[in-house]
Amino acid sequence: MNKLFLAIILCICLLPVQGLPCSTFVLDNNGAPLLGKNYDWYEDAGLVIVNKRNVEKKGVLKITDPNEPILKWTSKFGSVTFNNFSREMAFGGMNEAGLVVESSGLPADKDAAPQPDSRPMVYPPQWAQYQLDNYSTVEEVISSDNLMRLPPPQPNTQDQQGLHYLVSDSKGNCATIEFLDGKMVYHTNETMPVRALTNKTYDESLEYLSRFKGYGGFLPIAWSKVLIRLCGIMPSTNALPRFAWLAHVLQDTPASGASVDDVFDILSGVAQPKLSMAPTMWSIVYDIPNRTIHFKTQKNDKLRYVNLASFDFSCATPVKVLDINADLSGDVSNSFIDYTNKMNRDLFKAYSPNVPDNILDLFESFIEGLICTE
Repeated sequence: MNKLFLAIILCICLLPVQGLPCSTFVLDNNGAPLLGKNYDWYEDAGLVIVNKRNVEKKGVLKITDPNEPILKWTSKFGSVTFNNFSREMAFGGMNEAGLVVESSGLPADKDAAPQPDSRPMVYPPQWAQYQLDNYSTVEEVISSDNLMRLPPPQPNTQDQQGLHYLVSDSKGNCATIEFLDGKMVYHTNETMPVRALTNKTYDESLEYLSRFKGYGGFLPIAWSKVLIRLCGIMPSTNALPRFAWLAHVLQDTPASGASVDDVFDILSGVAQPKLSMAPTMWSIVYDIPNRTIHFKTQKNDKLRYVNLASFDFSCATPVKVLDINADLSGDVSNSFIDYTNKMNRDLFKAYSPNVPDNILDLFESFIEGLICTE
């Protein structure tokens, strides 16, 4: 088993080292939250995956000690996720309880290695899937830090970039979650004045925002936006101006009556241009109260949506997937097809073209080792 895990880690190490931009935010909408996400990257491939309840799973670990404990769990909730390089490695998604977890790239602190302890480790892309499998509230997600730890950043790998997360639930709660200096750092309620996240730590983003003093009402919103643009970098191409732009737009948005179209409009204001190194490939809006997910892609800009109530989350039925760029429009809930290993291999190779076939074989075996308990 250690051979399998070590091979998977070798595969991860072959991923390109490049930042993951992204913009994420939540409109409270008087307790009917809408979460918007731009996925900015150099590759547009992706699968929308229907993940099942009652599936026994385990963590993919960076094993340096053969006695390292393995995180194991059985999924309680079904979910729909957006996966950029493999099944079971969700970059974002929503579960049937209305919990949304979305990821953004964050340059990792090389000195942030957590001290070894009794908690099992879980690889960051699996962290999001674990939360969607198990929890329904932001409070539960934060409490999960007692049960697991993330591995330290690894030199010369994708881990140098790291991830941080924006989480929202059906109760209207929201939090940013980061892993800094070996610890979970989160902001919520009164410590989260802006419900947004880009690609700097939340504290860095607030400090940058304070320079304009617009969020506290010292300057009119329109003038604050002008100052942000005059800082020399357009909001769409730099994390801090994007955060400041989102902060001002969110302040200027009515507290109720927001629509999915309103969220897409905000996302378009922070979208990265097509000719940039990491253009906006996907734009996603989670309508949490109605359990629907709306999305557009650069390759197919027609609006599509799925309704979680349309899916069978029983693990006794096949896992369903959809090519995120499929030439479809409107309600695509019935357009999902049965998952195959080839789909996952093709996705992984699109994300990391140099990954060897034998490594893909081992990763395939890992996925096939998931056990339905129904």
